[in-house]
Amino acid sequence: MKIITRDQRLVTRAYWMVSHRWLAILVLAAFAWLGKNILNVEIRENTLYLLAIALIIVNLLSLWLLEFITNKKGINLYRSVRFVIHFQLICDLIIITSILHFTGGISNPFFIIYISHMVISSILLTRTGAFIQTTLALLLFGFLVFSEYYGILPHYCLCMEKVINHELYQDPYYVLKTYSVFAFSSYILVYVTTSIGHRLRSQEDKLTVALGQIKYNEELKNKYVLRMAKDILKHEAVIGTNLSILTEKDATQPKENSKRLIESSFRRSQLITNYIKDILYLTSIKLSDNMRKQIISLGDIIVEAISRQYELAEEKDISFELNLDESVDKYYANKTLFENIFKHLISNAIKFSGTKGQITITTKEKLRKIVIEISDKGPGVPKEELKQIFDEYYRAQDVKETEAKGFGIGLALVKEAVKKHDGEIRAVNRPEGGITFIIKLPKQ
Repeated sequence: MKIITRDQRLVTRAYWMVSHRWLAILVLAAFAWLGKNILNVEIRENTLYLLAIALIIVNLLSLWLLEFITNKKGINLYRSVRFVIHFQLICDLIIITSILHFTGGISNPFFIIYISHMVISSILLTRTGAFIQTTLALLLFGFLVFSEYYGILPHYCLCMEKVINHELYQDPYYVLKTYSVFAFSSYILVYVTTSIGHRLRSQEDKLTVALGQIKYNEELKNKYVLRMAKDILKHEAVIGTNLSILTEKDATQPKENSKRLIESSFRRSQLITNYIKDILYLTSIKLSDNMRKQIISLGDIIVEAISRQYELAEEKDISFELNLDESVDKYYANKTLFENIFKHLISNAIKFSGTKGQITITTKEKLRKIVIEISDKGPGVPKEELKQIFDEYYRAQDVKETEAKGFGIGLALVKEAVKKHDGEIRAVNRPEGGITFIIKLPKQ
């Protein structure tokens, strides 16, 4: 899946302007030749050819600038390409004004060609940039119209009898009315098109971010599935080896060794079973819209979660410090989800805490939010990975390859459970070492 960034889109559109300018050059040259040789219109053919050559020079220069910018490293590509677009539009407006001057000025109905550049600037540039280009176009057109009206510039007739009234440039009512209406309409048009363009660009940017996240998640999922498959196969291989040893008819096999093999196989099978349960539970949380809620005691659920992990904590001589605010103890929530929240967070804290560590659990009210903090004194998580540890398929890169590590699904389950209660969760590293998980829930 190829993702086109904002910079790439702007570069593509800048090249689009260049490619369409070649077409405009051909149209201008054809107009000059047909007008003079076929339609017998009094037209300054050679001057129009020179203006076509000027457009060619602008196009070649624009191409060179785009090639230079896109190949140069260490520059702001988006800003640089916008500069090239401004350059192209300004040159186009000057040449368009020159073409109109030599083809009848305001008497030529094709003066509305300015509108095409106003629309292009509205799509490609910011609202401010588009209004600057529109104002420049109107100033150039106004200079041409009123300079011809007052005789400052000569008027070149586009003499097509019964088609164009070439005396209109001297009619003050027509000149003022046409220019005023055109200017007013141009600003209205640019306002509308910039509003639409801004919305489209915003949606494109959001879509690009979403596609990037999808691609990242897909890659992460594939890596995770590969790693998970290897881990499961590793556990299955050990279980298979243990069972093959146990099934051998060896009377000399010590009972202690048999017990150790059975316990190892049981632990590994439980790890796989718990992982499958977590996957199923996480999926059920995501698919379920309705939750059964009741008044629960946060303190009771925390104490119960600790008691279930007590043996593992005792093995590592880990102590618990509880700072529970009774004023926020009662909460209207899904009991099962909260049991899983504390089960996984406390289990995580125990697994990654060193021997004789301490886990601190705090509940309190802050800024009309119920705040739950679970801190340990483990190794912490690299700063660049803190926002990723809650991703469904993520596992910190520096986690030791041990049996106790699990499959990396627990924190994703916690995040989904917290979100189901309109809360948020984040993790921060402690200055003295370890990590703190902070849950914020709306006060009821």
